[in-house]
Order: sequence, then structure tokens, then C-alpha cells
Amino acid sequence: MKNKYSVLSFIIMLMGLSACSTSPKVSIVQAGDQRLSCNQLGQEFQRLDEAAESVRDKKGVTGTNVAAALFWVPGLAYTYYDAGQAEEAIQQRRAHITRLYNNKNC
Repeated sequence: MKNKYSVLSFIIMLMGLSACSTSPKVSIVQAGDQRLSCNQLGQEFQRLDEAAESVRDKKGVTGTNVAAALFWVPGLAYTYYDAGQAEEAIQQRRAHITRLYNNKNC
């Protein structure tokens, strides 16, 4: 019986640790940004749109978020905090690329 509780405890702990979800972060300023062409800057805007969509998906109703809400609320809070940080970095990168785009008169 004690062995069953040990296995159950391990499974619950594992689920709790997996209840955090991190979002990919973008670097606001990257090496070579100044050399990007107008076309490449446009492609960077598209890449940022895709990254923002990925972050929004992590904040929705996902299996990870449901597990976090049920078993480990701090994991859910961290997921939303981390997604907010990723969104902020994307917005700062977008502002940086927009300045470059405008300076090049694209």
C-alpha cells in the first residue's frame, strides 16, 4: 500500500512540474539588424506576428494550463507571467524593426 502512495505522489509531483509552460523569447536587437533589406524587414514583421500568435496560444485553454489550474496554480501563474514577458519582448522588437523600416524609407 505504501508503494502505491509513493507512485501516486511521484505522478502528482511530475504533473506539477510539467504544469509550467514557457514561451519562446525574441532578442529585441539582433546582430545584423542594420543590414536588413526592406524585404527582410517585412519578413521579420511576419516572424514576429507568428511568435505573438504562439504566445497567445500558450495563454489559452491548453492541456498544460488546465493541469496547472487543477494541480499547481503557481505553474499557471508562471505560464501567464512568462507569456507576458514574451509579448513585451515581441512589442519592443517590433518597435525596433519599425524604426529601421522607417529610417530606410521602405
